[in-house]
Amino acid sequence: MSNNDQSSAISQPDQPGADDARRFGLMVRARRKAQGLRQEDLASATGVGRRYIVDMENGKPTLRIGPALMIARFLGIVPMVEHALRAPQDSNLPDIIPEDLPDDLPPLED
Repeated sequence: MSNNDQSSAISQPDQPGADDARRFGLMVRARRKAQGLRQEDLASATGVGRRYIVDMENGKPTLRIGPALMIARFLGIVPMVEHALRAPQDSNLPDIIPEDLPDDLPPLED
């Protein structure tokens, strides 16, 4: 895939999850900069490649979720799934989240 193909794949708003990926990337970039970290610093601290950080901050919707969650946790970003555990369950949705998760989950690792 050429650089032009990659750029268009990253910015395609009709790709499932593209808007969420773009907003997540912007949030990660803002938090990283607010903490005075360079992309290289974040990559080194979390053990991922700088290319992954660049792709994530640019909103690439096909990135692996494990490293993204690890980076979010490192920056102090709390994924919504943790909030969903505390929210009342919608009776129309299947109960897919176990109710007996421990409060002190271990750090995410890839």
